[in-house]
Amino acid sequence: MFISIKKFTPIALVASFLSLGNLIAANSANAYSITPVVNNDFESTNTSLDGSNGWTGIGSTEIRGTYSGVSPSNQANPNPPNARQGVITTACPSTAIASGLCNPARNDDPGTTIGTFNLRTQDQITASPELANLQTQLGLSPNAFSIPRKIGNVTYDGTGGKPALYRTPKEGSAIFQNITIGNTGSPTNTLLTYNYDFLTNDGAGSLGNKDFGFVSISAINGNGYKEVIPLEDSTGTIATASGTNFSTNTKPYQSGSLQRTLTPGNYRVGFGVVDVDGSGYSSGLLIDNFNAQAVPFDFSPTAGLGLVAGIFGLSRLRRKFLRENN
Repeated sequence: MFISIKKFTPIALVASFLSLGNLIAANSANAYSITPVVNNDFESTNTSLDGSNGWTGIGSTEIRGTYSGVSPSNQANPNPPNARQGVITTACPSTAIASGLCNPARNDDPGTTIGTFNLRTQDQITASPELANLQTQLGLSPNAFSIPRKIGNVTYDGTGGKPALYRTPKEGSAIFQNITIGNTGSPTNTLLTYNYDFLTNDGAGSLGNKDFGFVSISAINGNGYKEVIPLEDSTGTIATASGTNFSTNTKPYQSGSLQRTLTPGNYRVGFGVVDVDGSGYSSGLLIDNFNAQAVPFDFSPTAGLGLVAGIFGLSRLRRKFLRENN
């Protein structure tokens, strides 16, 4: 069936408006469907990690200002009066070392000062697949931190003829916050943004990189979604800190982002750090400026064809108008 250009113009216009209307309707329903992150920059006067300010801490965690020589990452206001950041480490408190709960004592504690890199005198918790205390509290599977080893620049994940070699997580700490994606509508394209900085006294051995910082996402409404994304890991040689700062800070605060299509429900987003292979050397992770938002537009091919047809129709209508006026 042949449709003349004259008849096609109004059809194209209708298709364009319908496509645009569908885009607006579909995305306006999801544009604000994620609950705002509470205390996203950690600058609330409430610095507890019991969930009352949005954040819950597991293990050696704290909300504080400058730590290990690194200031909070404040992009909107470089010098706010209450500049703070989330701080997470794998270190043992001195009380746990003295009582034998952390055995052996940390090799990276400078001099005779034990528990230097610990926070709040809270012990880091088990992250091994056998006990998986950290994984359980983050809503993850027991093997979630058994990520592939990286030796040099090669990741041994079983692809490309390489063997699958996995890291052995020992202990770790984390902070988390629950977010809600609207309980109606279709899956929402969700964008997570954050700033992070990885600190460590560990390095890489014959089995490759060891300790690592991570971000995790897990569904707490039963749909089974679980994911761990490594942020950065230990490299180079092991170095003992000579003071109260971590020996290695390879990359000061950097920006990270994740976009995932998530079904409506409740999710737990965690940030943490894990000791790998052994627990003699501490690592840490700094977090700031965490946000979660719905991606406003999901441009489908059907809608795109409709808009192209509409633009073509508008162009024809404009030329016709100019001819008649001339």
